Amino acid sequence: MADFNQLAAGVIGFGPAMTLMYFTLSNYTFPKVEKPFFDDRKLFAFFALGVVLGMLVYAFELYGNTISTAYTILLLIIGFAVMEELMKLIILNFPRFQRKIDTAFYGLAMGMGIASTYTFASVYVFLRDVGGSIQAVDIIVAALLGLLFVLLHGSTTTLIGIGVARGDVAGYFPEALLIHLGFALFYESFFAGVLPEPWNLAGLIGAAAIAFYGYRKVHTLSLPVLIQDAKRLVQKTPQKKASA
Repeated sequence: MADFNQLAAGVIGFGPAMTLMYFTLSNYTFPKVEKPFFDDRKLFAFFALGVVLGMLVYAFELYGNTISTAYTILLLIIGFAVMEELMKLIILNFPRFQRKIDTAFYGLAMGMGIASTYTFASVYVFLRDVGGSIQAVDIIVAALLGLLFVLLHGSTTTLIGIGVARGDVAGYFPEALLIHLGFALFYESFFAGVLPEPWNLAGLIGAAAIAFYGYRKVHTLSLPVLIQDAKRLVQKTPQKKASA
């Protein structure tokens, strides 16, 4: 039977990811649009793939933390960020997904899947380490950190998906990588306590600002502009055929 830590980690890990995915994708499927921009079956297949990848990512990072030193931690932060974003790019950039508008939405689903299990594992370990005296503030902190992971992986994976859909990986992949690197550096400065209190809180604030910026841009700008450009392209195509 699941204990309190497992239940709390499950809610914090999967709750925000599913909620945010629904909130973002609801603008691009029925009933808000007559013809959805993605296939629900493929969407949840990518989410399931992300669930598996999230556990693998957490396992790699956990192992890296056990062998890290003061001299290697910066290299590990950079290395893991590059590895994770390249993994996303390799999967989404398969020929069958290139220059297809629905790839952006599958990227979002995969990112949410990664975030859900990564957050589940992170929160479970955090609450386990707290021990039997878990307070409300511990749950709040765990929920906040979990939300940041959801925003991070949701935004970076979607940006890569948009780049693949547009045929502009070179333009979007670096942006996703910079968001991940910036978040990781700020987050680690808080979590590892490399700065004296209360200055280490600046790391948490910086990580939160980057995570919220990334997802806000995806939700309010990157995805809507992708759809607008696709619609303009569809409208222009018949005119070219008619004049030919």
